[in-house]
Parts: sequence; structure tokens; C-alpha cells
Amino acid sequence: MIRSWCARPYIWLFLLLLPQIFGMILIPFSGTSEPRYAEIARLMAEGGDWITPWFEPGVPFWGKPPFSFWVQALSIRLFGLNEWAVRLPSWLGFLAILAAIHALARQYSGLRTARWAVVVYASCALPYIAGVAVLTDPFLTLGTTLCMAGLVLGQWYWRALGFAGLAIGLLSKGPLAGVLVAGSVATGWLICRQTQWPRMSGRVWIWGVAVVIALVLPWYVLAEQKTPGFLNYFLLGEHVLRYLDPGWQGDLYGTAHVEPYGSIWGFWLMATFPWGILALAVLLFAVGRRSGRQSLRKALADPLTAYLLGWSIFTLLLFTFAGNLLATYTLPAIPAFSILMGRTLATWQESPMKLWLAGPPRYVALTVASIVPAVTLITSLTTSLQPSLINTERELVRYVRGASRENVNLWYINTRPFSARYYSRGAAELVPVEQVSTRLERMEGDVYIAVRKRQFDQIQHQLPPSSLKTNIESKKYVLLIFPGNSRETRSREKP
Repeated sequence: MIRSWCARPYIWLFLLLLPQIFGMILIPFSGTSEPRYAEIARLMAEGGDWITPWFEPGVPFWGKPPFSFWVQALSIRLFGLNEWAVRLPSWLGFLAILAAIHALARQYSGLRTARWAVVVYASCALPYIAGVAVLTDPFLTLGTTLCMAGLVLGQWYWRALGFAGLAIGLLSKGPLAGVLVAGSVATGWLICRQTQWPRMSGRVWIWGVAVVIALVLPWYVLAEQKTPGFLNYFLLGEHVLRYLDPGWQGDLYGTAHVEPYGSIWGFWLMATFPWGILALAVLLFAVGRRSGRQSLRKALADPLTAYLLGWSIFTLLLFTFAGNLLATYTLPAIPAFSILMGRTLATWQESPMKLWLAGPPRYVALTVASIVPAVTLITSLTTSLQPSLINTERELVRYVRGASRENVNLWYINTRPFSARYYSRGAAELVPVEQVSTRLERMEGDVYIAVRKRQFDQIQHQLPPSSLKTNIESKKYVLLIFPGNSRETRSREKP
């Protein structure tokens, strides 16, 4: 039975995606990025402002263009406010990336390579996780992948999808999309100095670029008109200053991540786990053998191989000297790596080495491809049973909403996580500890107060003595309740 499954990579693909779908449904929004972007999409869906994403009411979000928020807000309106609805657009984009990888790999090296390429991409750590995450990077990757595939594949619909992909990239991350595409093509050309892939006529280029401008430019103009200062912050700040200055003081959203120069290569190994480690081992093995070095030189002389290699490494080269860095920056490079790795597995399967390795498709690759989905499945089941293990406020907010008879009075003292904002639908308030007593005098009904565990002992004496500690807590916060009758009693006791 296992032997027959091992011969069918598409069955693997289906099995690989099941834990991903479970995670999309079961894992709550946690940390910073996912709940932050989910909250921006929620505000867009509820407010109906499709031009300006809002960081919070009255504060525009200038950090990213709106494409990801558009599709997430639309999904919320169609399917309601829940985790899987907000994550669904990313997953659909993930499937579209797999389709583009399959089409390009099949033209590059045949059906067997195409099958292995989609399995590799679908089981790499970062694509697997980001494929169901509320982030902007999956849509940048979708855009650049469609564009890079459209430049090579000769069919008219792939040409159209290529220009559409460029528009998606420009509306997801901005000019970075154009830089990644142009730099990848240029790097591929520098590797072998040949351009044998299909060329587009000047007429196609003119019409394609015109369509891209028509799709992208209006939003940039309208965004600047509605919130003046957007273009200066986004183009200069987010694209230049953030790249050059690790300590950039102009960051409006406190999301800078300073990493040592060159960290992008380590991030790539983590992002491509487990396949990146295997690829590095194969490369070192090939370099150490004369026949291997000859095979590498022959491969680099092939224009399409050079094209894919340029696509794989340019993003890493670009961010080698970046001042601020995230692991997700490696994502646009992984589709090309997956095709190259798929070609390696297909060649490996056909080589004499399969006799003593029992065939990588049968055992080795099955084990490698199963690592990330297995970990995801375990994580999904664990967090669904024990949400307090991760940094989310979902269960705490649900408790307060269920316990509140009327309006939800939920205060976060001094700090308020994005997940609290999202799950409370904006009802959770940020209140400085010194204002608690004064504000309580004006409140009706019970007030629930969330305090960071590590700050509780420090500020406990500043909280009203009638506050009662509940047995409800999240990973970082403990929940107190200030009963309404206690406040009424205290008011009557005043002279």
C-alpha cells in the first residue's frame, strides 16, 4: 500500500495539505503580525473604506499597499469573521503558486519534475506556514511567481497572468515586486549570458505595462490624496530608510527587526527546511566530485536553469546587507528553488543511485516531505486543546464576551495585544494604570481588567482593592474583575 502511494506524488500533496487546512481552522491568531493584519482587514470590512487601510480608528496604515487587506476583507464579508475566512485568501494564493510552479517546471524538465516541484514547495516550512497565514508576503510571492512564469511560458494566458502578477505584487508590497522581478531576470542572464526563453513582442510589452499602470497607479494617487504623506513614508521610509538604517526612527508602527548582516541566508535555511538542508548536502557532494562539478557547469550553461537560479538567489543577495530583516523576506525565492530541487529529485530517481537508496521518491523523500505537515498537525491539535500555550487573547476575550450581560468592558492595562483588538472587535481598550480608578467611577456594569503577569506584582497596589482575580488567563495576561456592585457601594460610602 505504501509503495503504491509513494509512486503518486499528487496523493502526497493532498495528504500534505490536510494538516495545513486543520491549522488554518484550529490555530488562533497569535503574536504580532497575523492579528495585526487581521484587525486591519476587519476594520476595512466593517468600515467599507477600500482605499486606506487603518491601523486603528483614526490612524492610517501606511506600511503596506491594500491588496491583501482587500481580499481578506472581502472574504470576511462573504464568510463571516473567523480565522479560516481571513486566512482563506492566502491559501488560495498558495494553490495558485503551486499551479504556476507546476506549469513552469513541466516546461523546464517534464512532468516528473513538475510533480516533485509542487511537493517540495508544499512541504517547505515557510511556504507551508505562510500559505495559511494572514500576511502580505504570500501575495507578493504570488505576484512575483506569476510574473516570472509569465516571462517564460509562451501561452497568451500566462503572459496575461504574468502582468497581472506584477500588478498584484505592486499592490501587495509596492515597488519591491518590480525590483525582485527585474533583479532575478538580470541575475539569471549574468549567470549564463543567454536568453533563449520565449520573448515577447514590443506590442505585448506596451499593452502589458499599460494595463499594470492602469491597475496600480489609481490606488497610489487616491491613497496620497486621502492621507497626505503616504507616498513619502511608504516609498522613502519603508523601501529605502528601513533597508539602510537598522535603527530607523521614523517607523510609525514599531515593527523593525534588526538582524546581523547576512542573516537572510540563515533564514533561508529555516524557511526551506527540510529541503534546503538536503539541497546544501547534495551541492557539497557534487562540488567534491569531478563528475558533479561537470554536471553543475553543464546545468549553469542552460538558460532556463540560470533563470531559475537567478530567481532563487537574487532575493537573498538583495537582503544580505539589509538593516531590518524578517524570515518571510525569503519567500519569493522559494518557488524557483522548489523547481530546481524537483529537478534534482527527478534526476536522482532515474539515476543508478536509486538502487542503493531504495529510490528517494519511495522512502527518503516521503519522510522528508512529511516533517513540516506532521509538526503542523501536532501544533494544531495541541493549541486547539491548550490555547494558553501560544501568545493569543482569543480565549480570554471569549470568556469576557460570554460573561458580559451587556456591553463588553475589557481593559488592558498599559499594553494591548493585537489579538485582543481583533477578537474583541475593537472593544478591548488600552488604559494606563494611573487612570483606572478615575475611569471606573464612570463605568456601569462589571469591568474586566487584563494585566501582564510580569507586571502584576509591580502595579497591583495601583489597582482598586475590590478587584477580584479570576481563574482565566492567557499566556501573558491575567484577568481581574471589578464588580459593578462594589463600585456602587464605594460611591455610597463617600461623604
